[in-house]
Amino acid sequence: MALATIADVQARLGRDLTPAETSKATAWLTDASAMFVQRSIQKFEVDESTVRLFPNSGVVRLVQRPVIEVVTVKDLDGVEIDYTFDGRQSLYELGTFSPVVVNYEHGSADIPDDVVAVVAGMVVRTLQIPADAAAGIQQQSVGPFSQSYANWAVGAQVLLSPSDTQVANSYRDRSFRSASTIGNPNYGGYYPSQTRFGGGDIIPQHNF
Repeated sequence: MALATIADVQARLGRDLTPAETSKATAWLTDASAMFVQRSIQKFEVDESTVRLFPNSGVVRLVQRPVIEVVTVKDLDGVEIDYTFDGRQSLYELGTFSPVVVNYEHGSADIPDDVVAVVAGMVVRTLQIPADAAAGIQQQSVGPFSQSYANWAVGAQVLLSPSDTQVANSYRDRSFRSASTIGNPNYGGYYPSQTRFGGGDIIPQHNF
């Protein structure tokens, strides 16, 4: 699903969309959301994931935030193992250095404001691309006058700008890595832990 709505686009554009624009914007919101999710390595919406993680000194960090509930933690034989959840992102006191399989719920019904702003803004930029550029024309001349369009505008592509990418990157953190097979059936895909979300007090949850 999209991380922003048509209403978010209209609010930033300053007017209502026409039926034709609404149809395009709806598709572009989906595209923009997918790009932001891929870059940030966050799903944001409420979802459930089952991931295989390698403990680092007996600790694994869950990539998707915020964590709603850790459902199960099992070894590769499917046997549930003891752990302590720090209430934010990390599982520790696993008592094993072998890979573990974690099933957990994550996300929020409220998408962060900066994520909504970026996704809606990507669509607004695309809607504002001149018709000639949207049709694929990069440069045109009339008498002594010439006009050219930026590469990103030609063809009306939905793209992350450098500032959009910075926001997406802020939801990633390379300070701690745990290997996971999210989106990859093989070991070895390293995903950074995520620290952008606020935390509050840490309340350890034991499962012994």
